[in-house]
Amino acid sequence: MNPSSLPWKNNAWLGRRVVVTGSGRGIGQGCARFFAKHQAKVLLVARSQSELEATQRELRQFTTECDWIAIDLTESASAAKVVGRAKDKWGGLDVLVANAGSAAQGGFLELPDDAWLQGFGLKMFANLRVIREAWPLLRESKGHVVMIGGGTAKTPERHLSLVSAINGGLAALSKSIAEQGILDGVHVNLVQPGMVQTSRRQRLFQKLADQAGLSVEQWVTRAIHQSRVIRLGTPDDVAQLVGFLSSEASEWIQGAIIDVDGGQTKAV
Repeated sequence: MNPSSLPWKNNAWLGRRVVVTGSGRGIGQGCARFFAKHQAKVLLVARSQSELEATQRELRQFTTECDWIAIDLTESASAAKVVGRAKDKWGGLDVLVANAGSAAQGGFLELPDDAWLQGFGLKMFANLRVIREAWPLLRESKGHVVMIGGGTAKTPERHLSLVSAINGGLAALSKSIAEQGILDGVHVNLVQPGMVQTSRRQRLFQKLADQAGLSVEQWVTRAIHQSRVIRLGTPDDVAQLVGFLSSEASEWIQGAIIDVDGGQTKAV
């Protein structure tokens, strides 16, 4: 690759129309921040209006083209409303980051049926509906889809049974969507983050630390050592990769499943 063609040098995201689901906080917020810093037009999507308003205030220091929609994506009509907002406001869509999703943490013995239905309903089915609804616009713009899964797809964890199952399903789904993308000219890839410092991950750390009789700091230090990783990740670490996969510099990467985890995944 010619260094002069790198997207960071050419501001590849200037004016791009971007939707990020689950962008009120965490990884989604980090991705939205990345695009805003590169002067893209960003539509924030999450359930919490207060989180979206706070994120918008932050991002408007980088771009005036930042809107939000507070919506429950598990409702079947929500996907059309989200995509319709982007089309009405900007006339189309160039990038979709399918990140929405939180699932109950716990082992399969302790999680009730409702937790499984809710977890798959948001992270799997809701994102699928948004991708499907956005597809005609992405096909028209030769746009990009970046799906956010998780490292437990490859290395399932006992205390994250539901999360592991969903992430495994998302990995398979991303391959299928990418195959359609080849036919329609839509660029599709999946990112699998490892241990990223988010509010949800912090709650898990606290739970596991309590079970082990340790402080959170002690538990995290032990986890980093046992996992043999560089450090814990940040939302911005993930966002850098998402940004690259949303640029023409990555056009020959299609249907890839990319770990961004500080070396946590040891499997080939």
